[in-house]
Amino acid sequence: MPRWARSLQFKLTLGFTLILAGALLSVSAFTYATTERKIDAFSDEISVARGERLDHVVSESYNENDSWEGVQDAIVQVSRLYDWRIVIEDEGGLIVGDSHSAFDRNPLVSSFFFRRPVVVGGVQMGNFFIETGDGFVAPPGDRSSFIRELERQQNKLSVDDDDHDDDDDGALRRPAGNKTAPAPPVELATEPQLSELASSFNRSLLWSGFASAFAGIGLVAFTTRRALAPVHQLSAAAAGVAHGDLSQRVEADPGSELGDLGIAFNEMAGALEDAEAERRRLVADIAHELRSPLTNIQGYLEAIKDGVLDADDATIDTIYSQTKHLGALVEDLRLLALVEAGSLRLELTATNLADLVKDASEAFRPRAIERSVTLDVSASEGMPDARLDPTRIRQVVSNLVENAITHTPDGGRVAVPVDLVDDTNSAVVMVSDTGTGISPDDLPHVFDRFYRVDPSRNRVTGGAGLGLTIVKRLVEVHGGRIEVDSELGSGTTFTVEIPFSGPASDA
Repeated sequence: MPRWARSLQFKLTLGFTLILAGALLSVSAFTYATTERKIDAFSDEISVARGERLDHVVSESYNENDSWEGVQDAIVQVSRLYDWRIVIEDEGGLIVGDSHSAFDRNPLVSSFFFRRPVVVGGVQMGNFFIETGDGFVAPPGDRSSFIRELERQQNKLSVDDDDHDDDDDGALRRPAGNKTAPAPPVELATEPQLSELASSFNRSLLWSGFASAFAGIGLVAFTTRRALAPVHQLSAAAAGVAHGDLSQRVEADPGSELGDLGIAFNEMAGALEDAEAERRRLVADIAHELRSPLTNIQGYLEAIKDGVLDADDATIDTIYSQTKHLGALVEDLRLLALVEAGSLRLELTATNLADLVKDASEAFRPRAIERSVTLDVSASEGMPDARLDPTRIRQVVSNLVENAITHTPDGGRVAVPVDLVDDTNSAVVMVSDTGTGISPDDLPHVFDRFYRVDPSRNRVTGGAGLGLTIVKRLVEVHGGRIEVDSELGSGTTFTVEIPFSGPASDA
């Protein structure tokens, strides 16, 4: 099957075309049947009116002359008007009038006549025999075939005024009253044939159906092409994304299915572009963080090798501190990778969260005293045990308390309260400081990897920018959440909520 035959546009166009064709055929069939019925009914009405007119004309002619004299002129004019051949026989079976004997006209060629009684004054005076051409409306009456012999017998009639009776059986006698000269022909318009009207209507219906079908197919093709334009645009943009061009975007108007799909594609492409930019930035940051301690270690070792420095205790301590720095960075990266991959196993135990927070915070009291920073740790009474990993939660609290003390000026204050959350089965640990605070521009990025509020900070003052990222992931893996609120120059508050029931499933 060719590709265009499998396209959605072709399938939609074909489906709409079939529906359109079915609708047109149904309408055409209904219209045709209705028209035929209407034409038949109209034909019946015409035939009745013509028959009544013929009866009236012949009846008046008979009443005026009190005989069949003059009836020939009447039926000739009716014959001219309706294109009928009219033959009248009296009650005795004699032919008293024949429309085609009065003017030069070829006889009609049908094989039967319509028989209709001649009624004058309520009394049947004879019969009409009427022959009609194809497509012309005949008056009501019985079809009669015995009059077929009329044409053959009429050829034997004499055209002289002294017509005489034929004694042979079956001969036709013309009455003596028909001796007047025929009336001059009157030019009367012939009525149009209803069969031609029906044929013309059917042809018009057929051509209009074809025109409507072609116009409908064209409109459907145009409409489906316009409607599927976003799909083609999405296909081209998706192909670009597949080849690595993450800047691809499509025009999308919300409110429709395709518009919402375009918006979702743009969001997906934006997320992929951000993820790719983050990946590249992560690689660059990791390379930068690893390069600094490695460069320092390499420099010291080359200096010792070249004899520039002595391998004394101070030099070895410096190299050792750089090695520890490098090991801590690698460990942070490993831990972050495990958490983000969902591979970190938590050693969950029932632990008193208040005691854990106090113990982790007290480890930094000497540093707080050295900086003249007040460290205030408090907890609510009667707090139940929480199902958590003590090592990882201790790491969370230690990181937050250490950052708070580091960024709090001398003489400041760091508060670490632990409280129960009303109407919830969880506890809240808050770490507040009176430090320099975080600007509104930096606040949304404090949990990003390798992000530093002050890019000039070194490892000693600010670390590699992984601490808060790890804190956030560890809190989330316990089923909790962490938020930060800060005002520049007034301090920062980190709020950690930990459920007592632990994570929904063990990591």
